[in-house]
Amino acid sequence: MLMLTPRSDSKIFYGWYVVAVAFAANFLSVGTGFYILNAFMDPLCHANGWSRTDVNFALSTGMFFGYLVQFLYGTVVEKIGPRLLMVIGPFFAGIMFIGIGHVTALWEFYIIFVLLYLGNNAYGGIVANTAVSNWFILKRGQAMGFAASAISFSGAVVPLVAMSMVFAIGMKWTTLIIGLFMMLLGPIAWFIVRDWPETYGLLPDGLSGLGNAEEEGQGEELDAADLLPNQFPDFEGAEWKFKDLVRAPAFWKMGFAYVLTLAGVMGVMSQLQPRFADEGFSPMKAMVLMAITAFIGAVGKYVWGSLCDRFEPRRVISLLMSGAGIGLSLSLIKDCLPAMYGFMALFGFCMGGVMSTYPILTGYLFGRRAFASVLKYLMLFLTLPLIGPIAAGVSYDLTGSYDSAYALYAVMAFGGSALVLTIKRPVPQA
Repeated sequence: MLMLTPRSDSKIFYGWYVVAVAFAANFLSVGTGFYILNAFMDPLCHANGWSRTDVNFALSTGMFFGYLVQFLYGTVVEKIGPRLLMVIGPFFAGIMFIGIGHVTALWEFYIIFVLLYLGNNAYGGIVANTAVSNWFILKRGQAMGFAASAISFSGAVVPLVAMSMVFAIGMKWTTLIIGLFMMLLGPIAWFIVRDWPETYGLLPDGLSGLGNAEEEGQGEELDAADLLPNQFPDFEGAEWKFKDLVRAPAFWKMGFAYVLTLAGVMGVMSQLQPRFADEGFSPMKAMVLMAITAFIGAVGKYVWGSLCDRFEPRRVISLLMSGAGIGLSLSLIKDCLPAMYGFMALFGFCMGGVMSTYPILTGYLFGRRAFASVLKYLMLFLTLPLIGPIAAGVSYDLTGSYDSAYALYAVMAFGGSALVLTIKRPVPQA
């Protein structure tokens, strides 16, 4: 099969092609699994007589199993690399997405949504992040920030397109077309993704110093940490044993800092269009406002990732978490358009950096070689913020408003900001 071969004499470092595929993977996996409910929430509720809590429970359940299975995917990536999973995952997820248009019972919707998340996480999440991390160290923040910007960019595009399609052609045709589009990523990943630059005689970040491999498998296996000791910290090539990892305070502090902040991000962005609609905007205008917020988040992902390359990542991340808390506080000011626009701008920009900095901080604290083996354990923390969407649904069903949930999210974000400042860089045991 025709495939691209990484070359040292290429004008564009091959790692950026991998970043492009990771961008597409994040766009599709998050857009069709998370943001899609902004378009499907009301049609599903009206067609089947379900409540928003019912639908949000499907989201939280799917995400719970999706994050759990990332432990398995992380183990697989350690053994065989990310490429094969990024080929298979889109086909399975595409089939499950098509199934959403055919469900009539709530239990069917739950099963389909869980399977959709299992498929989406086979090519997004830890798999796409590992594909990028393997090719970068010095520009890790910039590369991961760009790849992760697709997460929020999908929120600006997928729900808006999906809602327009639902209005025009109905739910079944919408899910069929999008599902088939998802499947196209599999062949693209096979054609482009490669696991390690050293296999092809290249160094991370496109630095010079090694030869070139004309064909796959001909390059000499080299260790960048050994070849460029002045540019790569010692721990970049270190391995972390599980017993040492759980004894490291940085592991627990990082995990819970993101739990506190992500609960609000997930709760808000999973149903921001319904919130704007509840404020009196038409469904389509509410979707446009949600899309603008998500687009601002896409810009934020890249900016915050790039800032982590230039400044101490822990301080950068603490700042963005505080900003998210302030933005959420602005949303509680009623009947004030400047406050609403301030919420969209500040929360959108800061929430965009949360998920993009998670893998960046993982690589910064634990190194490149141990990235997948450490991140697969850190991803287990992300099952806890799934209470966020449920809390939003319960808040609405009980009070007719999301305000109680938003106030809680703001307090939690400030807590995460304070906690991340206490993290100290761990040293792997010899």
